[in-house]
Amino acid sequence: MSSNSGVHWQKHPALAWREIDEATVIISPNESVMHELNDTGSFLWQNIDGHRSAADLAALLADNYEVTPDVALTDTLSLLEEMASKKLLVPVAGGGESR
Repeated sequence: MSSNSGVHWQKHPALAWREIDEATVIISPNESVMHELNDTGSFLWQNIDGHRSAADLAALLADNYEVTPDVALTDTLSLLEEMASKKLLVPVAGGGESR
């Protein structure tokens, strides 16, 4: 699956998750799998709302962490693609433009 900076993502509706300290634990009930996100992964997870594009998420990451916008975008796209491949995220129908 190839991600680009304009794609809008949302959390898969079948998932359950909990924030513990600075980590996020996500449970995929259909696969009986638990995923743990580190601090930056948790930050992105908290901001994935179906309305923000990968570029928007990367800008938030760059604003909140000591990372350049280019590195933030590369890392964000990589993490979003990994989450999507594990069925933690699904693309928003219609690009997420409607609210």
